Amino acid sequence: MSNFKLLVEKQAEIDTIYQKCDDLIQSTVTPKLDEEVGQFLKLVEQHLTKQGFTITNTSTGIVANYQEAVINVDKHSKHLEEWFFFNLNSYAEDQVAIVLDISPMMLPKISNQLDGYTDIIEQMTDKLKQAKSLEKACTDPKFIYKTQSNKIFQAAQEVVDYYFQ
Repeated sequence: MSNFKLLVEKQAEIDTIYQKCDDLIQSTVTPKLDEEVGQFLKLVEQHLTKQGFTITNTSTGIVANYQEAVINVDKHSKHLEEWFFFNLNSYAEDQVAIVLDISPMMLPKISNQLDGYTDIIEQMTDKLKQAKSLEKACTDPKFIYKTQSNKIFQAAQEVVDYYFQ
């Protein structure tokens, strides 16, 4: 019975952490992510304006025109992520996401000598580590930029420089 009690206690702790994370996402993470999105779009707009593009703001991003060239920067939301699709005249496209920087999670230990209970405890421990990593990230949210090909940037300016040199 004590093994089952330990599992229930771990599950209760995990549930409590995730509830706290839900509250933090609403009160802290989402407003900071919205701020980051605004800053990113402003930097893109400023950079393209300096290059002679005419900018039109849309409900999901911007459209930049220069002679025959049209660059469309279109935003799509996912949970804790904002994806931007860069499209040049419908010929070339790439994606970059602003994502919550969550510290790497511990991978489960792989051992052939586990009994069923020990395996379940390992899984619960890994879930607890993941929950604590998310909680830490939500408490003081920082964002990274990640391209479709998994290139990582630490700041909006780095992304603008990479795509719009």
